[in-house]
Amino acid sequence: MKKRVLGIILALSASISMASVPGLTASAAETLPGKVDLRDFNGKNYVTPPKLQNPFGTCWAFGAAGAAETSYLFANNLGVTAGEKNNNVNFSEKGIVWFLYHSITADDVVKGKVRSSQIGEGNDLEEADKEYINACYNFGGSGVNTFNFFASGFGPVDESVEVNGDYPYSYNGKNKLRSNTDSGYSSDDNWSIPVNAQYRSNSTANAALRSCNLLPSPSTRDAQDNYVFSEENLNVMKSELAHGRAITIGTAFEDYLRRDTWSMYNCKSLSANHEVTIVGYDDSYPKENFTRYFKSGKEVKGTTPPADGAFIVKNWQGSLTEEDKATAKPSANGGEIYENPNAGKWGINDSGYFYLSYYDQSIESPASFEFDSNDSVKYTSPNYDQYNLLMSGVYDSVNHDTETKMANVFDAEEDEYLYRIAYYTNEPNAAADYKIYRNVKGGDPESGVLLEQGSTNHEFGGYHNVDLKGEYFIRENETYSVVLTIHYTNNGKKVFNDVVPFAFNIFDGMHKTEVKGIVNEGESYFYNGENWNDLADIKEDIIDRVYENTKNYTGSLKKMIDMNPDGKSGISIDNYPIKALLAPASAHVDRAVIGDVNGDGAVTIDDATKIQKFLAKSVTLTAEQQKSADTNGDGTVSVNDVTCIQKYLAGNTSGTGKTGEAI
Repeated sequence: MKKRVLGIILALSASISMASVPGLTASAAETLPGKVDLRDFNGKNYVTPPKLQNPFGTCWAFGAAGAAETSYLFANNLGVTAGEKNNNVNFSEKGIVWFLYHSITADDVVKGKVRSSQIGEGNDLEEADKEYINACYNFGGSGVNTFNFFASGFGPVDESVEVNGDYPYSYNGKNKLRSNTDSGYSSDDNWSIPVNAQYRSNSTANAALRSCNLLPSPSTRDAQDNYVFSEENLNVMKSELAHGRAITIGTAFEDYLRRDTWSMYNCKSLSANHEVTIVGYDDSYPKENFTRYFKSGKEVKGTTPPADGAFIVKNWQGSLTEEDKATAKPSANGGEIYENPNAGKWGINDSGYFYLSYYDQSIESPASFEFDSNDSVKYTSPNYDQYNLLMSGVYDSVNHDTETKMANVFDAEEDEYLYRIAYYTNEPNAAADYKIYRNVKGGDPESGVLLEQGSTNHEFGGYHNVDLKGEYFIRENETYSVVLTIHYTNNGKKVFNDVVPFAFNIFDGMHKTEVKGIVNEGESYFYNGENWNDLADIKEDIIDRVYENTKNYTGSLKKMIDMNPDGKSGISIDNYPIKALLAPASAHVDRAVIGDVNGDGAVTIDDATKIQKFLAKSVTLTAEQQKSADTNGDGTVSVNDVTCIQKYLAGNTSGTGKTGEAI
C-alpha cells in the first residue's frame, strides 16, 4: 500500500481539513435514524460490489471511486433490489491514478477543454516510467486528490467506455496477465494508458458533478495534539450517509482489526495508511465486538471503545460468492485463485465489509461527492476554461482581516455560453461572493462590463459547481473574468481567505514524481485590499511560505527532506482553483427569458431602460439579449418592446416572461 507515502499525503490532506467544525445542531442530530445501510436503503442497494485492489497500492483511488459510485447511483435512482449486485456503474480507479500522475501533453490540448498554455503541468513521471511503467500505481494518494481531477472534467469515467476497440479504463492491465500466487492481476503486466485527449477526457459523469466535499472527522485533536472525539462531526458524516452519499476515509490498517468479528478500533492515534469507503452506520453495534484479548483470554486494556456504534465499511481485499468458490484453483503460495479477479476471502461472511468504531482515533480526511441526476444535466459535454491542472490534494490558504479577492481571466477559445462556475474553498461554512465581467483589460479583472454577481454559502470545504442565473454569450477571443471573494466568520469576526493549490515532488524509495505548476502572466490575480497583483509575480513568495509551513508541519527539516528530497525546488504552486464551464455555441439551448435583457433572472424596469439605451445607440446588445428584448415577438427591437415591459410590470399583459413567450 506504500504506507509511508500514503500516510504523508493523508496527513497533509487532513491538515487542511477541519479539526473542530460546527456540525449539525442537536435537534438535527436527533432526527438521524439509528442505522443507515446504503446496501439496503428502503429496500434498494446503491452500493457496487467490493473490488480487489491487488496488485497495487491504489486504495485511495478505490476509496474515492467507491464513494462516487454510490452517490451517483443514489442521485440517479439506480438502486437495485437489496441483496442483488449493483453493476449499474463502475468508475475506473485505473483511469484516476494514471492520469492524475501524468502531466498535460501537447496531445491533450483540445479547444475549449485543455489549453496549450498548460502543457507540462501536473505530475511528470517520464523518468519513472522508463524505470517501471507502473510506478504511478504505488505512489499513494487520498480521496481529496481526486477533487480537482473530477472538477476539471477528467473523471470519473466508467470502465465500460471503449476507445479504439479496447477498454483502457478497466482495472485489468494492458496484457491482462494473471498472478499465479494471488487473486487479481499481475504487477508485471503493462498498466499504461496513452496520454492524449482521446483517452484523458472521457468522463461519463463529470457534467453531473455538483460538489466534492471535505468533511470533518470525529477524530480530532486539541491544542496539545491529544485525541478528542467529536459527536458533532460524527453527525455530519452520518447525515451525508443518510442522504445517500458514501464517504471515503483514511484509516490505520489493520493492526487493530478483530478478524473473528471483523471489527476495527484503533485505540491509539496512529497515522492512516489505507483508504476505504463508508456505506452506512449502526448506532447499536456492540462496543464489545471491538475488544481484543490476549491468548490467555485476558482483555487487552483500552481496546474497548467508550460506547456502541460503528461505520459499515467497504474494503478492497475482494469478496467471495458461491459462484467464485466454484472456480477456486490452488495458487503457487498454497492459497486459492479465483476466476473473478475481484474475488477474495475477506470480511464479514467473505462479503468484503467490516465495522469501524465511531471512536477510531485514526480516521482522516473524510470526503464525499454530490451529483445531480443525469436527467437534470443540460450540457453533457461542457467546455472548461481553467488553468489549475496540478492534481493536488493540498492547498495553501491565508486568512486576512480586510477584503481580498481572487480572479482568473480567460479568453474564449470559441463562441460559447458561460453558464456555470466552479471553485475550491478551504474552510467549512464559507461564503463565496462572485462577479462575472466581460471585456476586461489592463490586468484589472474588474475593469470590464459586469454580467452577473451573486453569493453562495457552502457547509463544507471542497470543490463547488455553481450555476449562474443567466447564460452569457462569449465570443471567440473575447476576454472575461471570474472574480471570487471567499469569507467566513470566526469568533464573530469576518475573515477573508485565499486558496492556492500546491504540490511537491514525492520519492517512494525507488521512484520520484516531478511536479510542475504553470502560472503564466495574465491568468490569475490577487487583490490585497488595495491593488490587483498578477499571481505570476508573487508565486515565489508563496512557494517560500508553503515551504516554511510544510517544514513546520512535519516538525523537522529531516522529515521534510524525507518527504520531499528536493526541498524548496521540489514545490510548485498552481493558478487559483477557479473554473468556468461553458456550452459551445453549437450545443447551446436557447433559454433567453423574454424581457430579461440584462440577464439578471428577472424582468424589471432596468430591462426597459437597457432597450431604450440600445435604441439610442448608447449600448450594444448581444444576439441573445436582442431575443430577450423582442418582447412582443415581432422580430425586431423597438419602442413597442419597452411599452410591453411597462405593461407587464403594471400587470396589464397576458404573457408570463418565460422562455420564448412574448409578454
